[in-house]
Amino acid sequence: MDPWRTTAEVVVIVQPGFLHHMGRLVENFPLEQEIWLPFGEMARAGLRLAGSSDDPCAFHEPLRTSACGVTRRTGSGGVLGAEQALGYEEWLRAYTAGAAYAGGQEDERGSITPGKRADLVVVEGDLDAEHPPRVVQTWIGGERVYAAP
Repeated sequence: MDPWRTTAEVVVIVQPGFLHHMGRLVENFPLEQEIWLPFGEMARAGLRLAGSSDDPCAFHEPLRTSACGVTRRTGSGGVLGAEQALGYEEWLRAYTAGAAYAGGQEDERGSITPGKRADLVVVEGDLDAEHPPRVVQTWIGGERVYAAP
């Protein structure tokens, strides 16, 4: 039986930034039947992921933590469970539409759709986990609240 299969609608709150912090503690502690932070397996099973942070205990910037989920690189430079990696686009979906869904706000935010709040960021650069893009503008409710110098 697949432990991730369920008939209920499930949202899994995930924190890929922990790969950097916790990963360095467990990468040299292999367990035959355990998978540390099995994000890929959960996504492939059809579970909806919602990106989150444990700020101030871990990174909180979605572009940076998404990169952790793409590379699965730990704080010591190792890679923990590369088969559990997800693409950058999947992580950004988790931090936007997934988080809005988890908070019961999918009808008002989480995607760029007519009638929803205009909460968004404009990024500069490629979706490259080795060199994440940077935020150049932030908009909340259709008002620009940040512009990079």
